[in-house]
Amino acid sequence: MTLTRKYAGVLPAVGAALYALPLMAAESGEKTGLPQLDTTLFPEQLFWFAVTFILLYVLMAFVALPGVSRAQNKRQETISSELAAAIAANEAAKMMIAHYEKALADARAKAKATVSAITAQAAKESAEKQAKQQQELAKRLHEAEAKIAAMRDAALKDVKGTATELANAIVEKITGLRAKA
Repeated sequence: MTLTRKYAGVLPAVGAALYALPLMAAESGEKTGLPQLDTTLFPEQLFWFAVTFILLYVLMAFVALPGVSRAQNKRQETISSELAAAIAANEAAKMMIAHYEKALADARAKAKATVSAITAQAAKESAEKQAKQQQELAKRLHEAEAKIAAMRDAALKDVKGTATELANAIVEKITGLRAKA
């Protein structure tokens, strides 16, 4: 049971008594006016000042200030725990970023190696096809040169024969004699 609950019933009674004191003094036939300026009442005023001061001091020391202190401690604990959680989350995020960057670098290296392998394979296949085409072209060129040589030889034979026939025909026309081949 806290101190405020314990004295909760007493506080209204004390407040009512303090409020009723000046009214009781006025009914008893004493002079009216401001009681705080009446020097005969100074001892009573000092007594009630001391009682009120002590009562407020006790309430502040044992009720209000411990509550404020508990609230401050709880707030400090909350801030500390949330700060620790934030630091842990930050570290986890940094680790995740490092892991992501490593995975990204690995993927880039793997992609680069794959592209290099594909490029090398394509270059090899291209070189093989080019070599095969070069061989085919060389073979065709050789065949074409052989055909041209054969055609030239045949044409030369035809030209020789035609030239001989033409010469014979010219000789025969001019001389009227037939030449022997």
